[in-house]
Amino acid sequence: MDITKAWEDLQTVQDRDEFVAAWLTVQCSMIQGCIQGVLVLMDGVTGTYMPVASWPEKGSFERLTDILNRTLSEKEGMLVRLNPSDATPDDDDRGYALAYPIVVDERLVGAVAVEVTASSEAFPRRAMEALQWGAIWLENLSRREQGIEDRGTLKRLKAAVDILAVVLAEGSFQEAATAFVTEVATRLSCDRVSFGLVKGSSVRVKAISHTAIVGKKMNLVRSIGAVMEEAVMQRTEIVYPPPPDAEPAVVRDHERMIQIHGDRSMLTLPLYAHDRYYAALTLERQDDRPFTKDEQSYIKSVAALTGPALENKFQNDRPIVFIILAALKRQAEKIFGAGYVGRKVAIMAAVLLVVFFSVARQDYRLTADAVLEGSVTRSIVVPIDGYIQESLVKAGHTIPKDAVMCRMDGRDLELERQNWLSRKRQYERQYQEAVAKHNRAEASIISAQLDQAEAQIALVDKKRSQIVIRAPFTGIVIRGDLSQRLGGAVAKGEEIFQMAPLDAYRLILKVDEQRITDVGEGQKGVLVLSSMAGHPFGFTVRKITPITTAAEGRNYFRVEADLEQTSPRLRPGMEGVGKIDVDRRRIISIWTRDLIDWLRLRLWSWLP
Repeated sequence: MDITKAWEDLQTVQDRDEFVAAWLTVQCSMIQGCIQGVLVLMDGVTGTYMPVASWPEKGSFERLTDILNRTLSEKEGMLVRLNPSDATPDDDDRGYALAYPIVVDERLVGAVAVEVTASSEAFPRRAMEALQWGAIWLENLSRREQGIEDRGTLKRLKAAVDILAVVLAEGSFQEAATAFVTEVATRLSCDRVSFGLVKGSSVRVKAISHTAIVGKKMNLVRSIGAVMEEAVMQRTEIVYPPPPDAEPAVVRDHERMIQIHGDRSMLTLPLYAHDRYYAALTLERQDDRPFTKDEQSYIKSVAALTGPALENKFQNDRPIVFIILAALKRQAEKIFGAGYVGRKVAIMAAVLLVVFFSVARQDYRLTADAVLEGSVTRSIVVPIDGYIQESLVKAGHTIPKDAVMCRMDGRDLELERQNWLSRKRQYERQYQEAVAKHNRAEASIISAQLDQAEAQIALVDKKRSQIVIRAPFTGIVIRGDLSQRLGGAVAKGEEIFQMAPLDAYRLILKVDEQRITDVGEGQKGVLVLSSMAGHPFGFTVRKITPITTAAEGRNYFRVEADLEQTSPRLRPGMEGVGKIDVDRRRIISIWTRDLIDWLRLRLWSWLP
């Protein structure tokens, strides 16, 4: 394509294919050293990216395939150097492939790729900038096409709303149907528009444009009814004469009506809603103006919005007695007539269920989340200020009595002991010298200092014996891990471990406040732990604490129970589900207890 003609086409042509071909020609001509280029755009029907223009028109674009795919997947501009075997540059030039995505409102609509030759690396960057500026033309094209589509949609929607307003303004079905078909005929320049409702296997014409009374015995009405039935039976819209790309359909009644009544173009549209075809709409023209796709979309939008309103008016216009009788008749036919086996089985099942739930009883068991706790929980605290030297256990370890749990650093205590021992020996020498000199006053003072040194040594020895912390009894460590605090300081009285025995447990159940009145001391139950689902444990409720805890938006009471048997595999902190045996009740009362209580509470709050 000539560059001058391409520039003219960019400003004048309306066809999309011609526009993109002219754009690519101009774009490649403006890039110095451009060898070839290709433009791919998204297909609006399939959603795939297809080549729509190439330059030159019969070029080979295999070298640009990879960079196009990468650009479409990453949505970013690409600049890659082609291998000498892939490119066709001159001796001193290097081949490059450039690609840039076409993005409109954060939506990828296509990409353009070109192959260029350049003697320096700076030139491909200028070519990329040219692609970026040129992509604005395609973005504007996409926005213009989207604007045209949006305007068409808005036009159809406005027309549908306007016609719906006309229909709703009428008081009866007949008036509304006549106004509807007349309005459609006026807007689409049709000679006649007819509306019919499906009844059984036939279609009854209810309204014809510009006609106040529709006679059932008129030949025209019978012909229109046959045309509508033909479309409804095939469950597809019928355009006559059929366009070249139309799907095969039987149009015998349409042909007959055109031959008898002299029409040139017809469109019959069956209306579908609520899993059935309930009506049909036929449009006729006596000139050579076939119904375009835009007009078909227009009437579909109008019918989809207005058709259900017309059917509702038809149903509501019938006398209330007939409406009730018709509904009862339909239900009676389904129950006592032939067919509808599923409905009959459902009614029999419902009767049997009512009888069953009226007499059936079962054990009422209250379900609650449960957790095991040790009957005694012992805190292991730091006896002296110091530093952690070694940690031998952590949470989850089972240890025997007197087992070493951790050791504290005793170097400071050893130094302190050596200091007092040294001072003691010094005091002993001073005391001997004072006695030798018969200095009783000084001897008394030194004797007191000597006693102080001995007391300090005894105190240090006691602290040294406490740097090794041992288990007070055989059990499991349920809390504490000093492995991350080695060398860290601890204060006297600080809790570092918690232990619980392995032979005594208590069960804690969280009972919802709505069910706490069903629980009493001495009731039996069964516990199933998550980690031992195949081994149930019996328990007896021992105590109901009058304290609630809030969790997950509900209040729970803490209920304590004693296990009737234990297992070496039990550990404090295990969780599961406990069921408390309350009494025997009707099954329906157990299943509907929550609903009935909720209804009673709501009724009480609503009543004055």
